[in-house]
Amino acid sequence: MSFLLFVVAILGIVVFAVIVNRLTGTRYLYLHELQFAPGEKELWRDAAADFYPVQRLGRAMLMSYSRLKRHTVVWTDRRIVVAQKILFSPKRAVTHQVYFASGMAGIDENKAASELFGGFYGRGFHTIIAETHACGVVNDKACVRIRPTESCGAAQNIDELLVFSDHTAELERSLAPRQLAAGARPVFSYHARSPRATIDKPQTTANTPWPNTFTPCAA
Repeated sequence: MSFLLFVVAILGIVVFAVIVNRLTGTRYLYLHELQFAPGEKELWRDAAADFYPVQRLGRAMLMSYSRLKRHTVVWTDRRIVVAQKILFSPKRAVTHQVYFASGMAGIDENKAASELFGGFYGRGFHTIIAETHACGVVNDKACVRIRPTESCGAAQNIDELLVFSDHTAELERSLAPRQLAAGARPVFSYHARSPRATIDKPQTTANTPWPNTFTPCAA
């Protein structure tokens, strides 16, 4: 009887999701169908990455970010596109698009980023406006740490975005010609169970979650 109730509950959730998607016009945007904007160039791609949005409120005290290699992350000179493999299908659906600075996003993207669900309903993926990034290590795993703008983070309850990859060095080389600020970029290392992260700069250590200055990830 319990199993039957479980199956009925799952079917109810599926039916509810289908109805909501039909009413809002929400559908999958597959990665292979994604169109780049005129002049947009792909800088880096990892088909075995992991992407984790970190909540501002309501997150667990201890976080463990497993390396399941289930996401494809495409980094262009305008945005980051995150796609995830669909269950029982070889296709990958876009789940997030991240733009650095609102000027790189269009009117629709800026509007979606200001909404609670990042424009998911009606578009099929979350849109986020970010302001900075840094490469380093989280829980002893190579990671890119991305901070959303204050307004976007507050609207969507996002503290930061983490992209785990075995090829962050290649990403840094791809982005190097586009860095705007001079000098070494901040490198961080911390464990998610720590109440405060530690950012290690060359020769110095700051006890703040983020360094005061960043080099933008795209020109």
